[in-house]
Amino acid sequence: MSAKDQPDDLSVIGRRQPRLDGFDKVSGRSVFTDDIVLPGMLHGRILRSPHSRARIVSIDTSQALALPGVKAVVTNADAPDLLFSDRQPLLARGFVHYVGEEVAAVAATDPLIAEAALELIHVEYQVLPAVTSLRKAVQPGAPQLHEWAPGNVALTHEKDFGDPDAAFAASDLVITDGFRSPVQHNSLAELGVALADFTNPAKLHMWTPTQGAPMYQMALAKAFGLETSQVRIVYGNVGGAFTGRGRAKPHHFIAALLSRHAGKPVKIKATGDEEFIMFRGSGETHYRFRTGVTRDGKIRALEADVSFDAGAHAEWAMILWLPAPYLNWLYKVDAVRYKGRFIYTNTVPKGSHHGGIFGRLSAGWMQHLNHVAEELGMDPAEFHARNAIDPGHHALDGSDFASCGLKECIDKVVERSGWKDKYGRLPPYRGIGIGIGAQASGGKNAANDTSAAMLKVADDGIVTLYTGIPDMGQGSHTVMGMIAAEVLGVEPEDIRIVGGDSDITPFDWGAFSQRGTFTTGNAVKAAALDARGQLADTIAPLLGVAPADLEFAHRRVWVRGGAPDAPGRSFSFREAIGKAFNGVEGRSVMGRGFFNSPRPSGSLAYSFGAQVAEVEVDPESGAVKVLKVTAAHDIGRALNPLAVEGQLDGQVFSGMSQ
Repeated sequence: MSAKDQPDDLSVIGRRQPRLDGFDKVSGRSVFTDDIVLPGMLHGRILRSPHSRARIVSIDTSQALALPGVKAVVTNADAPDLLFSDRQPLLARGFVHYVGEEVAAVAATDPLIAEAALELIHVEYQVLPAVTSLRKAVQPGAPQLHEWAPGNVALTHEKDFGDPDAAFAASDLVITDGFRSPVQHNSLAELGVALADFTNPAKLHMWTPTQGAPMYQMALAKAFGLETSQVRIVYGNVGGAFTGRGRAKPHHFIAALLSRHAGKPVKIKATGDEEFIMFRGSGETHYRFRTGVTRDGKIRALEADVSFDAGAHAEWAMILWLPAPYLNWLYKVDAVRYKGRFIYTNTVPKGSHHGGIFGRLSAGWMQHLNHVAEELGMDPAEFHARNAIDPGHHALDGSDFASCGLKECIDKVVERSGWKDKYGRLPPYRGIGIGIGAQASGGKNAANDTSAAMLKVADDGIVTLYTGIPDMGQGSHTVMGMIAAEVLGVEPEDIRIVGGDSDITPFDWGAFSQRGTFTTGNAVKAAALDARGQLADTIAPLLGVAPADLEFAHRRVWVRGGAPDAPGRSFSFREAIGKAFNGVEGRSVMGRGFFNSPRPSGSLAYSFGAQVAEVEVDPESGAVKVLKVTAAHDIGRALNPLAVEGQLDGQVFSGMSQ
């Protein structure tokens, strides 16, 4: 946004604001979990299964316990009722189901001693037949991993919107395609790490990178018989997440268990190899898409049938049902059908490496719909635009789109990419393709999907903002500072952010479903308005006006309609705060606010995008080179255009790498 585009009523929002924590990050001053060392801290290591599937015959930990420096060794026998997820013991009980499954753990005074202790734990296994791929797991006669899952089907979810059978019957043409996406994993800037201090049985302190404290608190509290307030989550700086730090993982529970047994704080940090086990990336996924259309290119019915490799345990069922509503967000259709299933395999349990399931789903879905357009003899860009939703659309899943720039995004990328001159006209081994997408902006994750915020203003005019939203690299703390600065009429540099500690900051569900700027941002705005109202009540009588007659901007408070620096009719922000502090009441200005979407589910707003990619394939090696990506996004008002551009660049790069 250029200066001429800046709204007249805003002085901070819309500015290209550098990150408030930028200097600390580039100078190495930022503290991450692995930088923290507590007095008496021990180092934890996990003994993992070397087999894809086996029965545990015996475990002997006596030699490990006798090693000098070893302070605790735990197996399932030490916590037989401690479950990580439904039907999944934290430490293997009776059987192991994948290479890397947690069998035992040690805590020692030195990481090398802990590593040596693992070598002294003797486990006897009886190796059993295993299935290590989704395709093999569903074949007749395949070994059944769990007694409760015939055919290795862990969970299913089916949902119809409208009448798909009638819509397909009324279609002139029905096209079916199948696709597969492989195992995928992020390489985050910060490896998995957990530092637990459970030396006080009434309070568990956990330092770890996370996308939000509450789900970690609830899971750990339930496992160890605590109240959520008895679990403190400290997350500070977070080196990336992309959905992958949405919930606690086994190493968090094991660090706490070791700390409780040893009576000392325990840190567990992933090695490079362990990161691929501890992170819980995306599994292999098979898709079958079916679309019914009329001859003139109108989509009547959409169907997606998806099989997910859940790994050895179905840890994150959310991925299973997320595609159902998403299939309704892009096109005006008569009906939608979704069928999904989790399939057990003898592999690492799967989660999501990025953005739920939407990226992987769209990769196949867009190729399928482009094929549908080709079968109709239509330009794919025109096909997408003809069926794209408009502002005011009410989707079959109940979603409402008060605003929508999807068609405009399609038009922009078609124009900027030279699509009409290139589609179907490029030389051999060169190709061009188009895809579209949508995302909730403030999606609701729970009935009380609340964010709260607090702030206080010091007598020198510096504002301290307390927020529970993590900054995982996306710049959310900078945006929160900008919102507070806009409302109070100060500069972002006047805002100090305090975050990353559930014992200090107010409740916030976290950074999920693009909710941070929308939900937490509204909470920060409310807290700043509360503080501004308190200050206005004090200053207005001194200026002979009502509180509503005051304006706050450019570090000044003045009477509306007058000059910001008019003598006797204005104060600097610092002077105004001084009047409050030194008045009869000695008022300390402290604001509080919260926001919870009034919708029972879904999202109050959505963002949309369209992308065109031009690629080249080496006919000998098959290597694909991305030559150019043109992207257009409808994101509403850009609070910080600099951060938005960085996010878009990052997501184009991420999409290429996938």
